[in-house]
Amino acid sequence: MKITREAKIGAFAVVCLASLFLGIEFVKGRNIFSRSYEYYAVFSHVDGLERTNDVLINGYKVGLVDDIVFENYQTGKIVVTILVNKKFKLPTNTIAKMISADIMGGKAIKLDVKPGNEFYEPGDTLPSQVETGLIDQLGHQMIPVKEKAERLMVEMERTLAVFSEVFNEKNRDELSIGITNLRKTLENANSATAQLDSMMAKDGSIRKLLTNAESISSNIKNNNKQIANIIQNFSSISDSLAKANIASTLLQVDSSMNQLNGILTKINAGEGTAGKLLKDSTLYNNLEHASKNLELLLLDMKTNPKRYINFSLIDLSRTSYKEEKKIRK
Repeated sequence: MKITREAKIGAFAVVCLASLFLGIEFVKGRNIFSRSYEYYAVFSHVDGLERTNDVLINGYKVGLVDDIVFENYQTGKIVVTILVNKKFKLPTNTIAKMISADIMGGKAIKLDVKPGNEFYEPGDTLPSQVETGLIDQLGHQMIPVKEKAERLMVEMERTLAVFSEVFNEKNRDELSIGITNLRKTLENANSATAQLDSMMAKDGSIRKLLTNAESISSNIKNNNKQIANIIQNFSSISDSLAKANIASTLLQVDSSMNQLNGILTKINAGEGTAGKLLKDSTLYNNLEHASKNLELLLLDMKTNPKRYINFSLIDLSRTSYKEEKKIRK
């Protein structure tokens, strides 16, 4: 029987398709020539679990994830179909745990197997758990850090906006002037500190002042008894002043001052002898005229003393002199 050319081409295409299918399945991790048992596990979420992800026992690959479907859309449960090599029987206390397989967040199914005498049958549903790995823990812990970082970025943007508003060209110039003034202030403070150090030196004024103060304190301490006597004397004087009737004395002084004011008022008004003496010019004129006459009399007595003195021991007869009248011009 002769095989036609078309039959050869068809057979070759079938072989190529079969090889391609087998290659794809092999790349996915499936071995269609090895027999596997099918089990199920129900999870509330899968968080990145995909078909062909590994199924592990103590880190050793024993199968793969074959399918992931919703149990129903009302409960939100997800049914994961896993294929396990027929060489591995699963005891009835086996738990299917979804874990993080790598640092990039890939998932896998870990079969937590414990020894037992009874085994699951193919098609059974395994109890399931979601094991929180290090990456998941970091992810959960990073969520609040991420939120804080986002809030911090917002605050930093606001702060930068405030800084941009504050440090405009005008404020930068004023800030530069302020820094210059601050530098001058610090220089003055350094100078004042140097002067203070100089004053606090051995021969400085403050040291001398403290020495003098110490000397004064020593003198006060040495003369403490005399100071106590002085204070006691002052205390005795204050007691005497307290016992004295100072109020009555002040009242008498006030009365005397009032009387003196009255006398001075009358004198200023020209009342009484003293007032007339001060206010009446006639007495002053008479006193002035009498003073001039007394001055002329004394001058005449010096010039003609015989007119006023007659003294003789021999002449018994009294010589009479006629007074010469002088005409006043």
